Amino acid sequence: MKPYALHFLLCVLAVSTVQATPVKFRDVEPTFSSGKKSALLRVIDGVDAGREGWSVEPEVSKPQSSVFIFKEPVVAGRLRLSLCFLSGQPNAHFNEFALSVTSDPAPYNAGYWEPLVPWLAYSTGTRLETRPFSRLHSKGAALNTEFVIESLIDTKPITGLRLEVFPVQSSPDVPEEFVSESANHDFLLTEFRVEAFDTESTNVALGTPVRASHIIWGPFRPEFLTDGLPATFAHPREPNLGEQFFFEIDLGRIRSIDHLTLRGRGDGQCQDRLSKLLLALYDEPPGTDLEPVWRGTHREDGSYPALGSTDVIRADAGRGTFRGRYLRISSNSPIAHSPQLAEVEVYESLTAELVAIRADGQNVPLTGGTDSQPVEIPPGARWLAFSIHPGQKHLPKTLPLRWRLNGIHTEWHSVRADGTAEGACPPPGEYELEAQVGHTDGEWNQATLHRRLHVQRHWWMERPIQLGALGGIFIAAVWGIRHLARHRLTLQLRELERLRTLDKERARIARDMHDVVGSRLTQLSVMHDIFAKEHALSTSAIDSLHRLSGTAREAIAALDEVVWTVNPRNDSLANLADYLCHCASEYLQPLEIRCHQDVPIEWNPRQVQAQTRHEILLAFKEALQNVAKHAAATEVLLTLRYEDGIFRIMLEDNGRGLPADLLGCEKDGLSNMTARLAGVGGTCRISAGKNGGTSVLMEVPM
Repeated sequence: MKPYALHFLLCVLAVSTVQATPVKFRDVEPTFSSGKKSALLRVIDGVDAGREGWSVEPEVSKPQSSVFIFKEPVVAGRLRLSLCFLSGQPNAHFNEFALSVTSDPAPYNAGYWEPLVPWLAYSTGTRLETRPFSRLHSKGAALNTEFVIESLIDTKPITGLRLEVFPVQSSPDVPEEFVSESANHDFLLTEFRVEAFDTESTNVALGTPVRASHIIWGPFRPEFLTDGLPATFAHPREPNLGEQFFFEIDLGRIRSIDHLTLRGRGDGQCQDRLSKLLLALYDEPPGTDLEPVWRGTHREDGSYPALGSTDVIRADAGRGTFRGRYLRISSNSPIAHSPQLAEVEVYESLTAELVAIRADGQNVPLTGGTDSQPVEIPPGARWLAFSIHPGQKHLPKTLPLRWRLNGIHTEWHSVRADGTAEGACPPPGEYELEAQVGHTDGEWNQATLHRRLHVQRHWWMERPIQLGALGGIFIAAVWGIRHLARHRLTLQLRELERLRTLDKERARIARDMHDVVGSRLTQLSVMHDIFAKEHALSTSAIDSLHRLSGTAREAIAALDEVVWTVNPRNDSLANLADYLCHCASEYLQPLEIRCHQDVPIEWNPRQVQAQTRHEILLAFKEALQNVAKHAAATEVLLTLRYEDGIFRIMLEDNGRGLPADLLGCEKDGLSNMTARLAGVGGTCRISAGKNGGTSVLMEVPM
């Protein structure tokens, strides 16, 4: 298969999956037809049937044309035309023909027509070749052939299409020119179909004609630069033409350009031929004395792009206005066969359009938005939604957009697929909405939508009203603060008086218990001892008296604890720490267990409630009792700390550790410790000690 045939096949496969919309015709008007009107209408009925259609016998040696009028104007980015010759007669197809389109409201043969430049052209049975003036020539014999032509068109309403057929010589030996190579030199067009496609790319150079100033190397052609296939490429055949050689791309009309993209060969060969490029844009066909509207250079330092990369060129790469219809590309590189290009893409400048604004679901009039008159957002709006779409029609449906609201955020946000951008309404003030359109090559268009917004204030938010309100609030606040301060002072004085009275009562109770109950219990204990000495008693009686005396002493000790708890003079961390140290020494010393104490000298002057001291003391004594009963320890380390508002008690022994059957929430001693501390907001954790014993950590927030 020849390279150009493979090229066309790849193009056909690339576009075959795009959904098309069939175009319906209203009428067909030929310059001449040998058949009836009913036969002509069969050409546009959408049914593939032969035997009848458009034929011109006996006027087979004259140029012929036929105007196909659309039912409705068509706006699309691409057209696919199918010309069927299904008569069953050999070679009953055109020799040479051309296509053109019009936007006239009433199309007719002598009206204004624009050439339809073929992008793809292929045939079943014959071979279609492109000739000057966008003509297509059919070579080869065929039976029941079909021509398929695809062309990119400008996105403006198309109302009709003209098909022109030209007579040509069949061979140098035959001087006559005919419109067909059939036996009677007549053609029979049996079906003509047109399908419209939306644009799939914002590359406006796709499929546009390209010419070269000199012969191209090998079997390749200049139009490979705009075929959309990076696998094809072109460069001059002669090695050292320098600036004399150029490619010239016709964009169809003057276009405002956002950026150009240049692609080199993808196989890694001769990458250095894409350097020292000279670029120029013209509004009119370039001539000897015509100055370009924009001129730029690219990779003037002799560098070249890496394999697989693309070069993006914007207006700042040159001087002038970045627009034009004709793009010329040449090179002054010393590398032979420069420039070598695989693809040239031109992206027209696109702008975003603000279609609507909704504030809390209500439409906002877009009467403003200019530099002098911003769009007014009503006061009190909480949520804004913007409808943003590309300003141009019939662009790819998946074209991305992004937006931001200057004054609120600097980063860009994506617009949803339905064109909606929304967010919380900013505070009253002046803002600017910006939006950009993204191209199909992933580049964001530099032209940006700018719309000023003014979020209005409520009437009560106006400065004079606010100042007056602030003055009134200030006066009321001063009066309220004074009144509240006096009220709080009164409550504090009452609370202090109540606490002072309560402390006095607690001190009296502690004093009475110590003086009255304590003295009676002490007297009772002494009397038991005296009674045992003065009377001859049996051994059992003496033992009973001793037990009674011990019980009295235990009652005295318990009474001391209650007195310590009740006495308000002990409501401090320092007294609590001293008492815990005293209890540890008193409890462990008779058991010959040495008690080491790590206690700060200075304590925070924080008050501790009597109930809290009481629960801590009982939990602490429970821990001491566990050491005595189960640890078999010889030493105990007591550590007391107050850090970050937490009072910590650490009791570590060097014993054998608690047996497994004593660990668990069902054991009374451990459960009581946990429950008592939990009652005052504390915790208790029991774990193995560092030296093999048991560690008890109590933490109580103060």
